Order: sequence, then structure tokens, then C-alpha cells
Amino acid sequence: MPRDTLPMSSQAHLATRAQRFAELERVQLDVLVIGGGITGAGLALDLVARGLRTALVERDDWASATSSASSRLIHGGLRYLERLEIGLVRDSCLERGLLLRNAAGLVWPETFVFPVHRGGPTGRLKLAAGLLAYTLVSVPRVLGLPRLLGARSVAQRIPGVRAPDLVGGGAYLDGATLDARLTLSVALSALGRGALALSRVEALNVENGRGGARVQLCDRLSGREFELTPRAVVLAGGPFTDALRARAGLGGGWIRATRGSHILVARERLPTDGAVIFPSPVDGRIMFLIPWPRGTVIGTTDLDAASDAPVHTTRAEVQYLLDSANGLVPGAALGEADVLSSWAGLRPLLAAENSPSARSREERVAHEGSVYTIAGGKLTAFRSMAERLGARVAADLGRGDAARHSPTRVLRLRGAFDAPVARPDWSRLDASGHAPRARDAIVPAWQRRYAALVPAVQEFCGRVEQGRSPLDAETLLGEVDWAVRHEDCLGARDFFLRRTDLGHGPRAEVEAARERVLERLASALTWSSARLAEERADLARALAAGHLWRTEGARAPLLEVALKPL
Repeated sequence: MPRDTLPMSSQAHLATRAQRFAELERVQLDVLVIGGGITGAGLALDLVARGLRTALVERDDWASATSSASSRLIHGGLRYLERLEIGLVRDSCLERGLLLRNAAGLVWPETFVFPVHRGGPTGRLKLAAGLLAYTLVSVPRVLGLPRLLGARSVAQRIPGVRAPDLVGGGAYLDGATLDARLTLSVALSALGRGALALSRVEALNVENGRGGARVQLCDRLSGREFELTPRAVVLAGGPFTDALRARAGLGGGWIRATRGSHILVARERLPTDGAVIFPSPVDGRIMFLIPWPRGTVIGTTDLDAASDAPVHTTRAEVQYLLDSANGLVPGAALGEADVLSSWAGLRPLLAAENSPSARSREERVAHEGSVYTIAGGKLTAFRSMAERLGARVAADLGRGDAARHSPTRVLRLRGAFDAPVARPDWSRLDASGHAPRARDAIVPAWQRRYAALVPAVQEFCGRVEQGRSPLDAETLLGEVDWAVRHEDCLGARDFFLRRTDLGHGPRAEVEAARERVLERLASALTWSSARLAEERADLARALAAGHLWRTEGARAPLLEVALKPL
């Protein structure tokens, strides 16, 4: 099967919302997908690639919930092998290989180091066996052979690692991504192939019938309500699946969400050569240190959480994450003042009575009348999840390509390179141990943000007024215009937290950029003064969410269920 490079110009403007609305109300849809996270976006792309007339709606922005709050990893899940979830790990490893090819640059290979300490839960022999099994389940899409490391090599890759009882470790390849950017690329790829994708559109009610569905929708920007009658509806609400099923008159009890929180510290405070996976010295849970151009992500927690409750990192979680990192790298001596930002998201895990970290990442699918529901799963496996359900929907409707193997197996996503890219070099530290200078940070940041579209964005920023004026060390003012014209950016939160990482930077830089971005968006999107005021307040709430933990009083220690890591 030939590679599909998507007949979409990298600089073509998106159809306006008005144009997409007009088309949405004109055509007879085969399938309406409700939910614009990675699962819904992947389904829309799969269905339209099969030849079905497909629409995708999202009540907020693309990837506005779980799909922009992950650990930003594309991985098989080394720790799931110990629970003998072989099928889940193999599916994820195979999908990781496809994403490194079809989303090259948007997804990139990353080296993971697993340090081993004397007396710890994982010895060298157990680690070696685990890495071998992890490699074997990846056949035929093996990224490379893992290897065992000596203590000196581990110490070089993790400066300041706890040394007295360090006996060595292992290294292997997995993948990483900007989760929100990947989801956006999938949604825009579906749009480029003919799907009708609209954010800020909420499904108010779904009338389920045997011959089709009747869906009441509301454009949340204008307040206008309208109705669609697709032949089938797919509910892909992530952690909000039960609430979405209630609107379709269907039963709940699908989801028992858990909250995962992450913190970001400056790169020079916790430098690593590649990512680190390690058992937390606090409770033995598997943790990650994940490198970014100017920062290191520490994650993650795993706590029961209500899907309808506000989602933000707590002070107890911040302390847990800091204690875990300091336990591995005592010399870092990280404190609350080192935390640049935090983010938290809800994992849409299937309901079960076991501990949060032990719940399966498998998906669940149901078909009831003209309504399909899909929930659970992992970011890495979104394409294969969509492939299985897409084939089923096409077969049930008797339309389009119902083949088991989807065209998405060879479909290059919007913005991807033609071939896989090399892993980034995170070891570029000067003699004093500092990260790359601020003016150099834009290069790796843009490579991860735009991949093959970097030249187009550079050219665009050079054409628009003050386009090359910096907002911070990684972001230019012209990117605001690019996000509006080419990336369906409709609000300030969209730009600060999902089109870029600007909102997770140092607070002084975020504050300095806030009004400039708001004014630029107001001009590009022709906001009224009232709308500008609403956006200003909404952005303030969104940015404050990453720092709400700072206002909490002393909390009891975070309770976690310890797992025996691989």
C-alpha cells in the first residue's frame, strides 16, 4: 500500500467556521464523532479515510482535557509487563513504531535510562529480563536493542544521581510527543481529508434510533442551536463518557477516573541526558523525568478523582513529586520555589475496584442502537483503537471500506516529516552545567512544535507585522497569527496551553506576554470588547490553575498504593 502524504498544503488556510457549519448542515452524515481528544480525533481520521462522511465536534478546544495533560510519552508501557498485560504492551509498541514513521517529528524517539540501586525493588537481572521481553513484544517494529549500563554510565546520564548504592541500570528506546500538538495534527489531518471538524460545539442531546440518530448541538461561541441526523454517532468523551452517555439516554458506570499530576522545573536544576524511569524512593511507584528544551517534567501521580470536580495539582502531589526526584538526585535539592508550573489531567480508566495505578489501560466499546461508545485506552494506541472501531462501524453501516487494516496505517499526519527523525540531544550543557542559552531555545522548541512545518512558520512570521518579536525564549508573536489561521485557535487558553507551552514557562515571562497575545488574538479573531474581557478572565483562571497548589495550606502526606516496578 503506498504512503499517503495527505493532499494538503502546509500553508492553506482552514475553511472558516461559517463555511464548515454550512457544510455540516447541508450534508447527510454517515457518522458524527462527539469528543475532540485523541480518541475522537483518531476515529474521525479513520472513518473519513475509509470513505465515510464524517464530522467531529468538541465542546471546548481540541485536546482540552486528558489529551493535553499526559506525561507526553509514546510508549508501550514497560511497567505493564509485570502485570502480564502482554496484548496491551504489544499493541502499544507496534503503534509506537507506526507513529514514529507517520508522525515523524511530531513523535520522536527518546532514550530512557532505568537506574538500579542495591536493595531496590528491581535488580539488574530482573531489569535485563524485563527489557528483553519489552524488545521481543515490539517485533517487527523494534526501535533498537536495549543495553545494561554500569554505574558510571548511569551517573553521566543523570548528573547527581544517588551514588553510594548505585549498581548500574539499563537503557532502551521509547517515544515522546507534545500530546496536544499530536491531537491537533490528527484532527486537522481528518479535516484535510474531508471530515467536518468543529471545536466549541457541544452535544446537548442524542436521540438514539435504529435507523439513525438525532443530535441537538450548540455552537458555544454564538449560542446558536442546530440539529443533525447522522446514521451513527460515536461517543468519545474520555473521562466524561458517563455524562455523555446520559445525554444519549444510556447507562453509566463506565469510568472511574484517576488524576495524574506533573510539575515542570528548569532544565539546569535537574538536567538529564534523555528521559529517566525509576521507582519512587517514597513508595516504589514508577516515575518519569522527561526532558524538554528548557525544562524537565517530573511525573506522575495516580489518584482517584471525580470526573466533574475541578482538576488541578495539589500541594501534597507537588511535594510527593519533589520528594521522589530528590530521592533519586539528592544534589538537586528541589523545593517548591523551583516549580515553574504544573498540570493535571484525568485518566479515563474503566471502572474497577482495584488501586488506581493497577487499573487496566484497555479500551471498552459498546454498540446500542445507532450509538457507539468507546472509552479507556492509551494515547499511544489511539490509531489501533480507531482502526478496530472504524472497521466495525463501516461494516455495520454497509458503507465505505470495512477492511480490518485501515488506510491510517500508512497515512502521514499533517506536519510530519517523510521519514523518522533522530532523538533530540538533551546533553548540550555548558561547562557550568547550565542549559542552552535562552536565544537558542527556540530551535529545539520549534522542531518539536511544528516538525516539517518549521520553514512555513518561519516564513509566515517574517511576513506578518512584528511576527518575529519574541514572547519568550521559545515563542514568537507571529505564532499567534499562525495558530489562528492554520491551527483552529479560537481562544487565549488554546494558544498558551496547547498550541504552545508558553503558559507553562516562568511566571514573569507569562505575565509579560499575556496582554500582547490577547490583543493579537482580539485583532485576528475580531473580538468585541466584551469577548476580550471574557477571554482575559478565562485565561487568568487557566493560568492560575497551574499554581493553585501554592495557596493551599499544609496537607497530609499523599497516600499512594505502592507497586512493585519491573
